[in-house]
Amino acid sequence: MKKMVVLTLVFSYVFLAGCAGTHLRVDQGYAFQQNDIFSYEIVDNANVTPQGMSIFKERLESKIKALGLNTSGESTKLIEVTFTNYYMRHGAARALVGVMAGSDNITSTVLIKDRSSGEIVGKLQVVSKNPTATSSARLLIEQHADKIADYIKTGKL
Repeated sequence: MKKMVVLTLVFSYVFLAGCAGTHLRVDQGYAFQQNDIFSYEIVDNANVTPQGMSIFKERLESKIKALGLNTSGESTKLIEVTFTNYYMRHGAARALVGVMAGSDNITSTVLIKDRSSGEIVGKLQVVSKNPTATSSARLLIEQHADKIADYIKTGKL
């Protein structure tokens, strides 16, 4: 009987963890150019909390620097991140009732625009979800920012 309970718990965790993570849908591919100089703007259409926005901005900036994306000088490319959905469970709700409290989720649309012409040279949708009680809101927000910066540098999902 003990084995059955343990097996059920392990299966449940694996199933729920499979629903977690950050996923990209690329609507228009972007090819990184070494001479591009980036700036970014964030549009909040989802009422992101001030703390969540602060975490996102700090992580996006640090990830852009870590990847060596050029941000000094007059930008040639604008990264426009528009938050369209933002829901984070309270930490106590996450710990006490886990998936029964819903799922943390962030959805944003990212446009990469040519600064001089305004032309959209890349477009993607980034969706981050966490239904489990085992991760933090901070980690999900940071993964969301990481995925955006990684895509801009590599062009890979």
